[in-house]
Amino acid sequence: MTDTRTRLIEEAERLFAERGVHAVSLREIAASAGQRNTSAVAYHFGTKEALVTAIYRHRLGPTNEVQLRRLADLDDQGRGGDLRALVEVFVRPMIERLGTPDRPSRFLRFVANALYVARIAPYDLGAEDWTRALYRLLTRIDGCIADLPPPVRSHRRDFFVGLLLHTLAQHEGLIEAGHRGRAAADRELLAADLVDAGVAVLTAPVSAATRDLL
Repeated sequence: MTDTRTRLIEEAERLFAERGVHAVSLREIAASAGQRNTSAVAYHFGTKEALVTAIYRHRLGPTNEVQLRRLADLDDQGRGGDLRALVEVFVRPMIERLGTPDRPSRFLRFVANALYVARIAPYDLGAEDWTRALYRLLTRIDGCIADLPPPVRSHRRDFFVGLLLHTLAQHEGLIEAGHRGRAAADRELLAADLVDAGVAVLTAPVSAATRDLL
């Protein structure tokens, strides 16, 4: 049976994904999770910021472990500095966690709404145990594009993460609505194409016009 804390986390995730972090109150989350005590969220988490962090930890913890294992496998194969392999490790666990119409996932839409809320997004990936894999992946990816000028390299990382996050958040919503994404082959194609696009974004040549602006 799901415990009260987990029910609150998952109901908050759903409401934040649908309406945004600021539009949902802690009392509303408690009531939607079936709690008679409307202060249940405050009791278990204290603040909305702490609740958002709990959602991240709840979902990213398992993904972090998968990515760390796959990074270790790459190192064992001597491919720990291969850009395409690193992008695969970044992308595929996210694809694998997409839900089904019967068991929808809402985490990626939650992130798309929560990421830009001040003080609550995990901007310091190196500070949390549940973001160690993301920190290591982005550090290694950064090393693979070290020939790019620093401002461009920073932009490319942002473009890559944005491409991945918003594409998968949209796909997650379509799956819940039953529009597409039911077949494994569809997800395999999405994964392969996202890896292709991610590598292309990260390694695209810097134009003369862009260099003139640096």
